[in-house]
Amino acid sequence: TVDLPAEFVLEDNQIKMDKWWEHGSNHATTSVKSARPLIPRIQTDFLQVLDKYQLLFEELDDLDSHLWILEPSLPARRCSIERRIALWEGGASMVIVLDPERPRGVPVLVRFMGVTLATMKAAASVAGKVANSNEKDVIDWRVSFARFASDEAQLDSTSNKQSDENNSGRANHICMNNGRWSEGRSVRENLELWFGSSLPSPHTTEKSDYLVECGICYAHRLPAEDNAADSSESSEGPLPEEKCSNPSCNRHYHESCLFEWLHSLPTARVSFDRIFGSCPYCCESVSVKILNG
Repeated sequence: TVDLPAEFVLEDNQIKMDKWWEHGSNHATTSVKSARPLIPRIQTDFLQVLDKYQLLFEELDDLDSHLWILEPSLPARRCSIERRIALWEGGASMVIVLDPERPRGVPVLVRFMGVTLATMKAAASVAGKVANSNEKDVIDWRVSFARFASDEAQLDSTSNKQSDENNSGRANHICMNNGRWSEGRSVRENLELWFGSSLPSPHTTEKSDYLVECGICYAHRLPAEDNAADSSESSEGPLPEEKCSNPSCNRHYHESCLFEWLHSLPTARVSFDRIFGSCPYCCESVSVKILNG
């Protein structure tokens, strides 16, 4: 069996997948033998779909083999087009979802997790981009990635309005543009170009350097909630995304764990929809959104 990133639809609209055995004959009581000529047609359509997604599979394989993939657990199913990629020690990572129709295009979803000012300062200092660790010179990764990816989308939009000849010239220009996202490069190459250096790799580092655990329950991921079992896809519990702002502490917490901790403190205070209190480790002020129930 093969997992696909999208629903498999036959090119022949007259064939119904739920009653494929009834095709190939005018009688509803078609035997298996008389239905067999139809199977090669289904197989041909399926192989064409596999060929269509081959570039997507190659991009996913390239990410999985060269970068630290924190989620999902590898080897992942082919239908999974989401990857959480380690960026920096201490839990900084980014989640990307590839476009099955344009695997080398800008991901359809990008989300940064565990990224703090201290993380970005440390990365900038190592890269030599910030003199004396000046906070004013640190560029937010979310902003820089948006700029890195936006021009690619604008160039594609412009090229679609031009003639075929001009489109070819525009495509060559995109491939040669070393400062923007380009479909002439792999997804990994684009990410490393944006980041300014090679991303953490299983060939040179340990995965434990990038996985963080909650400072209260000491787990990486909480179990999925009971009501999540009703969903068609397997669900996973939350990650420790809350973080102490003290650079000397940098402890991570699950939202629910931190809420329970702060809720138990007699000195905690509530303002609007957040509860404030002290970090369990460094006593600096931390806050979290109030959870219902």
